[in-house]
Amino acid sequence: MEKDFQNVEAIKKLNSLAEDIRFCMYTTYKDGKIESRPMTTLDIDEDGNVWFFTSKQTEIGSETDWNESVTLIYADPKNHTYVSVSGNASIIEDQQKKEELWNPMSKAWFPEGKDDPNLVILKVTTDEAAYWDSNSSRMVVFFSMLKAVVTGTTPDEGEHGKLNLA
Repeated sequence: MEKDFQNVEAIKKLNSLAEDIRFCMYTTYKDGKIESRPMTTLDIDEDGNVWFFTSKQTEIGSETDWNESVTLIYADPKNHTYVSVSGNASIIEDQQKKEELWNPMSKAWFPEGKDDPNLVILKVTTDEAAYWDSNSSRMVVFFSMLKAVVTGTTPDEGEHGKLNLA
């Protein structure tokens, strides 16, 4: 079933889908190549902005242009949940925001802590997203596909739609 969301409802839906996944593939397009790297989502705020930590010494931290177009791809195959988010990335240097986003797991990547001089914030201002979400168990999905094969119909693929976040 297709179900689209707008503005506040779209942000709530994005949060509900991505909060349990936490990891995404951060995807850019440079020099005619699509490049993806795994990133840990720290927060999706009330405006739909997605926040990450990165280092100035990484490609993302040193080469991200102001307002660079990016795509974030979240996937949870076990729960049949997939989200693709489009937006623009910016590097932010804001000590107060670092304090707000910092958590004990961040120390694994940044052993010097939130005062690490190479630690920067990556903010993705989201525009839109698409999602596919099936709340059904594997067995239900399997039987839906089996029924479709036998009857020549299309399987029930759960809920999907667009999220207008701008």
